Amino acid sequence: MKPLLFFFVCFLWQFSIAQHDVVIEKLIQKYAYQEKISCTIQVKVEVEGIRIPEKEVYVEFDKDKKIVVKGEGLALVPKKGTVNQIFDFFDSPFQSIFLGKEGDVLVYKLVSLDPKKDWITADIKFVEDDLQILESVVNTKEYGNFQTINQYMNEDLPSHSEITFEVKKFKVPLKFIGREQKWNNYPEKDEKIMGKITLRYTYL
Repeated sequence: MKPLLFFFVCFLWQFSIAQHDVVIEKLIQKYAYQEKISCTIQVKVEVEGIRIPEKEVYVEFDKDKKIVVKGEGLALVPKKGTVNQIFDFFDSPFQSIFLGKEGDVLVYKLVSLDPKKDWITADIKFVEDDLQILESVVNTKEYGNFQTINQYMNEDLPSHSEITFEVKKFKVPLKFIGREQKWNNYPEKDEKIMGKITLRYTYL
C-alpha cells in the first residue's frame, strides 16, 4: 500500500471511531469540560481487614491538577468512583457501544482510546432525559474493577455514591494524603479483598 493511501485509510479509521450517537454527544457536551468542584464529603470505608473511622473531608477536584484533600487526622478519598470520575470518561477520545435498555435506563460501554488514561472500559447506565450517570462499572489498569451507584438531589452532580470493588490487598485504592495504603506484611500474590466506600457530598 502506498504511504499516502495508508495514511488516508488510517485517518478514516480514526475519524470513524470518534463518532458517537446523539445521546453520547449530549453526555460529552454536559461532562467533557469539568470546572473546579469544591465540596465536603462524608466518607465511610468498609474494607476487609481495615478499620477506618468515618470521616468528613474537604476536597477540591480541578481538571489537570492534583486532588486536594484536607481533613482532621488521616484524610482519605477513594481513587475511583468520586464525582470527578464522571468528567474523566468524556474529556478524551473513547469509543461508545450501545448495549441496550433496562426500562427507561440506557446502557453503554465506553472504551478509552487514550493510553494515558488509567481506565480501560466503563459500562454506564443513565436516563436520557436528565443525563445523570446512575451506575458505572469501571475496569482500570492498576486497581481492578469499581462499581459506583449514584443518587442525585440536583440535576448535575451526585449527592450520594456507593463504590464497591475487589482488589489485591496491598493496593487498596485510597489516597491517604496522596499516598496509597500499605500493609506491613504483604499477602500472597493473588489474594484479593472486597470493599465498599460510601460518599455523601455537600457542594460549596
